[in-house]
Amino acid sequence: MGLYDWFFALAFAFYAISCLKSFQYFRTLEENYDQAASRWILGGLALHLSSLAGRWSSQGYAPLTTFYEILSVLAFCLAASLASGRLKAKVPLLSSLFLPFILFLTLAALFTPKASHPLSPQLATAPMAAHIFLTLLGYSCFTLGFGVGVAYWVQEGQLKRHQLKKWTFSFPALDVLDQLTVFYTAMGFLFWAGGLALGVAQAFQLWNRLPLSDPKILGSFLVLVIYGVFFLVRWGFQMRGRKTMALVLAGYLLALFTFIGVRLFLISQHTFN
Repeated sequence: MGLYDWFFALAFAFYAISCLKSFQYFRTLEENYDQAASRWILGGLALHLSSLAGRWSSQGYAPLTTFYEILSVLAFCLAASLASGRLKAKVPLLSSLFLPFILFLTLAALFTPKASHPLSPQLATAPMAAHIFLTLLGYSCFTLGFGVGVAYWVQEGQLKRHQLKKWTFSFPALDVLDQLTVFYTAMGFLFWAGGLALGVAQAFQLWNRLPLSDPKILGSFLVLVIYGVFFLVRWGFQMRGRKTMALVLAGYLLALFTFIGVRLFLISQHTFN
């Protein structure tokens, strides 16, 4: 077990403590618990980054070639996106909602075999590594945007019906949820678009064409279209509320299917292992 594996195990411990502190905040609404959760998240991120950097240094290529590495990087991207959202707006709800997912992904990675298979030459290139990382980062931002959008949907529905539940009193104001949804969606859009652009360049290099009929590639473009419509109706037509949030939810569900569902249920040329 290398030093970077110990760093990863410690990062899991930090995330677990942060998750505990966030739940204590959710139960008591005492601000010191939320502040402690934020500090433990940042500590976990630093250890997690050290683990990834150590693995990259020892392997000589980006740690993005095995299921273990993908889980680890995805957990890191979610934690980094969560931390950036906390800087954008002080919303303790974010930690309570998403830390359990980060913890689960980290735990799953810990119990996933770490042995590397023979590296495909395509995955060893810097553009391909950047393509994968940007796509994972975009997906992570979409995930947080989806979660905040669901919170907005629930909160607005209860306000309209005048039926606020006790557990929703810890939710932030609708304006804050709306701003965070836009923030995460915009960041996800940029990262996803950057990853897709690099992927298109790699496709022409490997296949001399772009197979748009491939479900994974087609789905990736449609995700951008849906989120592009979201920004159009929001900023072009000044629309707000649940109708625009429906586009965020639809975009994320398609991104989720493109990310996982295509591999499980459809045949795609987009594989290198």
